[in-house]
Amino acid sequence: MTTDDDQRSRGQNSALDEVEKQLSVDGPVTDMTPSHHVVVGFDRHPSSQQALRFAITLAAPLNAHLHVAHIVDLEDFPIDPDSDDWEQRLADALAQERTVACDLLAGSAGKWTYTAHHGDPAHVLAALADTHDAWMIILGTARGGVMSAVDRALGVSVSAHLLRHARRPVVMVPDISASMTKDLE
Repeated sequence: MTTDDDQRSRGQNSALDEVEKQLSVDGPVTDMTPSHHVVVGFDRHPSSQQALRFAITLAAPLNAHLHVAHIVDLEDFPIDPDSDDWEQRLADALAQERTVACDLLAGSAGKWTYTAHHGDPAHVLAALADTHDAWMIILGTARGGVMSAVDRALGVSVSAHLLRHARRPVVMVPDISASMTKDLE
């Protein structure tokens, strides 16, 4: 790597750090003191949105604070790291992710937080659950297809790792809309 590459890499990492700082949102302040905590992994895929909807529904009777976490991954990054607007396009993608999650969370009567994290998704979610002594971790099911099969084969599947190593229950929520579409065909 050349010095220019090193500087660009450091610039991109600092841009990512700055973007992540802007992507932490605390939900509305309520008088209710939560008696439980639930961690929800969130990304742009439909099963993840189903998982968040399920968690919102579950949080009310449990009186649970929802900790919604998006772990920044390659799908969030613009394709061309050399483009002049790389940082802005990354910021836009992460802001869009946050907006979708916060729009879903707006209907929740309880406490919630949304944060973007950087790191290994399984480790980040497990650490977040440990930090808050969460009752459970809720995830959407795998997207399916070749990449999901490769992830499982290589041992990098987030759900598989959490199911094997987490110290608390892991709830997998399917993308119901996808299964309903398949049933109709």
